[in-house]
Amino acid sequence: MIPSVSRQIAFVQYDDQSSSMTVQYHTGFKASYTNVKQDEYQLIFTSINRYDSLMRLTEAWYMEGQHAQHPAK
Repeated sequence: MIPSVSRQIAFVQYDDQSSSMTVQYHTGFKASYTNVKQDEYQLIFTSINRYDSLMRLTEAWYMEGQHAQHPAK
């Protein structure tokens, strides 16, 4: 789990069993991404600017047409 990525994002969590990543916003909203490679998550974790790294990954996700799933709160 990566805590406090930004003022908007409370944390980012990765599940290596399902290769999924969950982004938890301070508002309570959650976005889930499937088929995330562990090395992609590690890039966020080790980045100096975690927010920018997360945005690059999620932007690439949308460009590829793999939209985030938004589970109910």
